[in-house]
Amino acid sequence: MPEQQIDPQNTPENGSLEEDIPAERSESEEEEEMQPLEYTQLDITTQEMRFLTLEPAAPDTLLKCSMSIEPLEKCKPYTYIINTRGNPISWLGISIDGKSKHVTRNICEFLAHIRSRDVPQRLWFRDVCINHQDSEEKSRYWNQEWMDTMIKHAEKVVDLSEVMAELWDKGELPRPFPRTAKDWSHTRQPKETKHHPCPLQMQKGWVDPPPPHQYLPLDYVADEFRLVVLWKAENYDDPLRAALAYSVMHDDVAYHCLSYTWGSSEEEPTCPILLNGQTFMIRKNLDRCLRELRDKVNKSNIWIDAICIDQNNIPERNRQIPRMLEIYEAADVVLSWIGEGDEASDTAIDFLDELKSPKLQPDDNGNWGPYTVKEDDEWKITPIPDLPQRLAALYRLFLRPYFRRIWVIQELAVANLPSVYCGKKKAAWSQLDMAAYHLLDILHRDRTMPARMMAADPLLKSVSDQDIWFVRKLFYFRHLRSRNADHWLGQTNFSKLKENSPGILDALILGRDFESTAPHDKVFALLNLAQDIEGLDFKLDYLTSLSQTYQEFATAVAEKTRSLDIICAAENSNSGLDMPTWSADWSTPSKASSLVRREHIPNVYMWAVQDISGSIYHTCGPTNLTPRFSFNNSILEVAGLILDSVKSVHLQEDSDTGKSIGKWMSIAANALLTEEENQAPGLNMPFMEKFWSMLAGDVTGVWSVEIKPTSGSLREEENENVSFRPVCVKEDECKHRMRNTSADVFRIVTRGRALIITENGLMGLAPENAKPGQRLGILSKCSVPVLLGENEDGSYTFKGSAFVQGWMEGEALEDVGMNTEEAWEVLDESGRLKIV
Repeated sequence: MPEQQIDPQNTPENGSLEEDIPAERSESEEEEEMQPLEYTQLDITTQEMRFLTLEPAAPDTLLKCSMSIEPLEKCKPYTYIINTRGNPISWLGISIDGKSKHVTRNICEFLAHIRSRDVPQRLWFRDVCINHQDSEEKSRYWNQEWMDTMIKHAEKVVDLSEVMAELWDKGELPRPFPRTAKDWSHTRQPKETKHHPCPLQMQKGWVDPPPPHQYLPLDYVADEFRLVVLWKAENYDDPLRAALAYSVMHDDVAYHCLSYTWGSSEEEPTCPILLNGQTFMIRKNLDRCLRELRDKVNKSNIWIDAICIDQNNIPERNRQIPRMLEIYEAADVVLSWIGEGDEASDTAIDFLDELKSPKLQPDDNGNWGPYTVKEDDEWKITPIPDLPQRLAALYRLFLRPYFRRIWVIQELAVANLPSVYCGKKKAAWSQLDMAAYHLLDILHRDRTMPARMMAADPLLKSVSDQDIWFVRKLFYFRHLRSRNADHWLGQTNFSKLKENSPGILDALILGRDFESTAPHDKVFALLNLAQDIEGLDFKLDYLTSLSQTYQEFATAVAEKTRSLDIICAAENSNSGLDMPTWSADWSTPSKASSLVRREHIPNVYMWAVQDISGSIYHTCGPTNLTPRFSFNNSILEVAGLILDSVKSVHLQEDSDTGKSIGKWMSIAANALLTEEENQAPGLNMPFMEKFWSMLAGDVTGVWSVEIKPTSGSLREEENENVSFRPVCVKEDECKHRMRNTSADVFRIVTRGRALIITENGLMGLAPENAKPGQRLGILSKCSVPVLLGENEDGSYTFKGSAFVQGWMEGEALEDVGMNTEEAWEVLDESGRLKIV
């Protein structure tokens, strides 16, 4: 069991090699002025060695020890303590035979933890038992060969770093520097308290060829994390060289964080970097990034997840992932590397400066540009030259995998001064948000632009606004976290942002279509951002199967939030995971529009985007009702009502939104109106209001109907079958506020959904795989109706969420007198539904 730690040369007795760090005095009243410990010479001929005996005592008293010298072959049983390296930022004293010996804080914490009240313990660890100030003794004993000898003779071996890591997991280690509030103004004074240990094999200097890199354990008592100190280089092709330093969280150490994509999961790391004189292999994208970013004059401190976390050490990954948001939050700068540059990316980034204008408008000839003041003081539009070609380049930039990486959400959300690097080009992140806003605005207002962009760039085979929303979602999370810190007025709350936004389900729904190399990360990457899950009974663990992870997560979130809305993310897909039907497979993109949380961000200036978090509907009644559900392993037992069944299902058979809506209107009118009413369904205001409000995802009364052609809202081919336009008459109640045409709204709301007609004569929207005969019900603390399949044993399978006209605000419960606590209690006592 080889040790991998360096000699702690910088003890107070020997002087620090890095910086002057004052030793801390024990607060124990028993501590008295003691002389420094003086080591007695060892007899080399008999292989004498020192052994430490930890004396028994009550907790919270001075650590007292004794030291003996014994020939190794005749020594009494002892415990070998390995991996004792500690960060030299803090030293504490222990008493050895009445003399003082300074050791790092992690050793003191370890001894205090293992100390018995009544039994002395014999220990050996090199930090105390070897006099490393004696160069001859150190040369003889401070090496891997002697460590192996001591392990061979030991009765047992204890890993100090693992013991302290377990205490960290339990939350029993106090942090030396408590977490402080985010300083968006960036006014702190940085320090340089970094520790540079290296393995024993490297003590005599670098060797050729360099050995494979070996990590040293983190000191969790000191709240350590690693930093890459990237060496300067004159030329791009110079070998990558760096040191791996150990620093302390929230000690104001100056560093940058790197945000980037790892690459394909099948790609092997084949590019070498010399790390502390050892070979470390990285992937191609990171290699190109570091070559572009390294300085020609100075070293750079950078946190890089692929290097600073031991990715092969699963327990360490489990511990470090929850800290990543803190690490990015404390960085001076976040550097976003989106890949190597090309002609299109250079064009796109150069174009960003021209998109700073708050508004672009088309002139009479359809040419877009900003308003400018001419000599006669008239406001006129100055067309942007080669606009389709430049928009195509911008669109291709947004197609890069970086903007879909789920970890980027939290990395950007808390970043100081985030900058984007693409090859040799650089831009501020805020410029990208404005560019995405303008591109979406132009695509929505000029339906000819996609074709013009594809004509200008033959490599583009299609143009979809869905690809651009990834960028806007990234900025929305930053908008929530920073409270508009990027706005020129500073932190403001024009948009009435909530203190508890985003909630975990808001984050999951908005982030569902993002991508990750590890499917666990579709959940793990968003936990740090959620503001409503403090104390969540869920353990982040990459060793747990994906099925178990998703199921345990769904259970924990439902119990913590006292809501079943999370089950509505389950889409009844054949994903191959062994899970109950009520547990969502977060590894796959959503197939149908979300009814429990909003998933679309209005295309307005980000500082004006309102908080879209929280539930949309209240089907289950008042929010203060008692939750009446429980989980019995894979069975969800819940109080609920089955109120209706699906009579017919009608898919969107036409890719043209207008034609699909026209067919649905005809189907609904035939099914729900009398023969006389169906002669002119467009003049039946109650029917039209219900139909349009359903397609807009809203309750009746929020939308009204304007009886005139919709040539201004839909494309001409969409107008062919749509004679009436929905108009929002109660804008403060609109469920989906956005600056889109009606067709855009309907496309968003009806994505992946089919029109259903129920046995009781209602219309609604259900997942496309809905079947006639499936049941429609309302569950305790679930904000929308659910679609259920009934099993022979009386249990149900979850088939998805549904929109049922006339149910969404609790009307159905009012009709049957089930909107009170007492009514739900009676229902609960009569038996719960079982969903498997």
